[in-house]
Amino acid sequence: MKIGVNSRIYQEKSGGIQRYIERLYMKCLELDGENQYIFFQSNNLKKIGDTRVFNTFRGSLGVLLFDNFLVNKLANNEQIDIFHGPASILPIFKKKSVRYVVTIHDLYFMISPDYGGFLFNLYNKINGKISLINADIIVADSQSTKKDIVKFYKIPEDKIKVIYPGINDIYFNSSERRRRLVQEKYFFSITTHPKRKNILSVLEVMNKNQKLKSLKYVIAGITLNQQKELEIKIKNLGLEDRVVLFGHLNEELISLYQNAEFFIFPSFYEGFGFPVIEAMASKCPVITSNNSSLIEVTPDHRWLVDPHDVNDISNKINQILDLSFKERQNLIDKNYRFAQKFTVEKTAKEMLNIFKSLKV
Repeated sequence: MKIGVNSRIYQEKSGGIQRYIERLYMKCLELDGENQYIFFQSNNLKKIGDTRVFNTFRGSLGVLLFDNFLVNKLANNEQIDIFHGPASILPIFKKKSVRYVVTIHDLYFMISPDYGGFLFNLYNKINGKISLINADIIVADSQSTKKDIVKFYKIPEDKIKVIYPGINDIYFNSSERRRRLVQEKYFFSITTHPKRKNILSVLEVMNKNQKLKSLKYVIAGITLNQQKELEIKIKNLGLEDRVVLFGHLNEELISLYQNAEFFIFPSFYEGFGFPVIEAMASKCPVITSNNSSLIEVTPDHRWLVDPHDVNDISNKINQILDLSFKERQNLIDKNYRFAQKFTVEKTAKEMLNIFKSLKV
């Protein structure tokens, strides 16, 4: 079979969806010797495999045109059998001879519309509904996302298959402790959106919690447009000397996970939650939220917090810092065994089964 993939978003700045597409299809190309994969993009600055390009405008208009219309021209030229939209979007017009698969990562524009602009939310609501209707199979990143799809779009449950994403194997293969990037003792978060990931609440806790007086707070993944707001909050709380900010990092994240006293990720909503599994695979204790998919990716629910309750966050921090060496090691071992379920190979094999089930 010929499988066409809309990898247009892979050209954008690296994030969760870009890493998902790259890891999934690098592994599919490695495992699958039967099917042919063709990737459709608006440029070829980055490629995963055999790629076809249709140049278009930059910006939102170009994205809309490519994902909804222009990608069809590339797909028609290649006479594909299956079309995969790995970033929640399928073309508006579907071809009868083609089977369609769409992966939905989250519905945060429905759950928390305040974090997106009006036009962004409206486009995703309308386009999301069309994509879900056009899909022969919908792949959700978690049971939580599946429930959201059913709730907001009234899609039959049997049309939706849950396939958990896998994290990069380098987190599991890092048996040797990496060189410290921060010499002092610290706890750690990663975010590109401090408000939505609730980092501001952690800063409030840090300002008041006596057990954190001896620890630095390291925050990675900060984008330039988010950094200013975060720095204002840090300054207002008088934490300038106690917070360390990093921008986008790659393998350096392993060191930050490995050497942290704990990882905290009290997000208000997640379709999956890559950082939680990455931290567990790196043998770092984790505190995260009692909502959305984060419940599914946390084996010990004692370490779930109400993200709206700073006292709950503070109390969990105290509890994790008070663990004995044995208790801490037991938690790390339990989390590590759980994280081993989330491999790229497992994700790829389950996706290949989806493609196989659509074979005409």
